[in-house]
Amino acid sequence: MRRREFVATAASITFVPSPKVGPYQDPGYVRHLAERLAHDRYQQGGTPVVATALRHLRKVGPAVGGSDRALQEASSDLAGEAARVLYDSRRYPAAERTGAFALELARRSGSIRAQADAYSTLSRVNIDQRRGDRGAMYARRGLRLGDLPPAREAWLRLRLGRSLALLPGRERAAREVLEEALTAHGLPAYETADMLGNVGVALLGMREYDVARATIAEAVRLSAQCSALLAVAYQAWEVEAALRSDDPSLAAVRMTALARIAPLVSSARVTTHIESVYRMSGRWAGVPEMHDAREQLHSVIRG
Repeated sequence: MRRREFVATAASITFVPSPKVGPYQDPGYVRHLAERLAHDRYQQGGTPVVATALRHLRKVGPAVGGSDRALQEASSDLAGEAARVLYDSRRYPAAERTGAFALELARRSGSIRAQADAYSTLSRVNIDQRRGDRGAMYARRGLRLGDLPPAREAWLRLRLGRSLALLPGRERAAREVLEEALTAHGLPAYETADMLGNVGVALLGMREYDVARATIAEAVRLSAQCSALLAVAYQAWEVEAALRSDDPSLAAVRMTALARIAPLVSSARVTTHIESVYRMSGRWAGVPEMHDAREQLHSVIRG
């Protein structure tokens, strides 16, 4: 599946499998299912898609023991997307197991691109758990594949940079790798938004507040055009960036905007972060505009 080139119209297309095989033995059909999962996650969040992802995952399981490499590659894409759905739902052990299954399918298919995607997903799952050592391990394994498509190499470098940013004393190396990742060109808008947002989050963790705020703000602007999930996720990070740089007035403005768009998605991962941001803002609860913004955000959390 060309996941990196997926477009929002994917969900509106009805794909008819070949009449010669069952739908889950048709690589094109399985690839389409993965694209549908990606679309739904980007627009709704992972939580509403979990049941569908697991149902599809059970159906493609037998592909691992087969000899159809095209089917194994497509099944790896579907398993990788299922892992990302589980990650967004904070089901981390299941997400890592599913990511490992995606990697096994990718290896059997012989697809370098699919292997790179699987390693990137496994790194991502560990980064969110702040397991920088494991995140870096998976990213490095992906980068050692060789002959990587430029977009895949950029994402693996981004994962490595984010992982290193979590490790004490590795800040300089993290910055260098993140800068390399941002040299990628020609990415779709949602990928550019996600990549910028990831870089901004890493910089925020390294206390480079000014550049982190600017980078995350650009991620918010771009994601508003293409993905509700990314828009909500990075709006929450923009609030945190303002709070960490002691700017409660800006944080209140961004928090009000967050309260308006947060109900558009259902993501356990993002909801947990929004709750954390709300608690952080308590320090400035006496500021009038912050009081109103906190009330609005609390109504969303309570709902």
